[in-house]
Amino acid sequence: MAETEIERAFTTLAEAFSTTESEIHEEISLVEQQIEELKSRIIQLNEKQETLAHDKEAIAEMYNRYCSDSNEPAVEF
Repeated sequence: MAETEIERAFTTLAEAFSTTESEIHEEISLVEQQIEELKSRIIQLNEKQETLAHDKEAIAEMYNRYCSDSNEPAVEF
């Protein structure tokens, strides 16, 4: 009879470990998905930042060309 109780205890522990392992794998998958989404977002934001830097440079050139006095130093935005 003791063997049966021990077997049940080990079965219960094995089930608990399986459940915990499944939960951990699921959470890891979710985190990996979030990481990929964040990488994509970083790429998008870097592209926007490059566009803004280019636009800022173009505006500064236009301002210096059309609005500044020739005696004043060039403006940087």
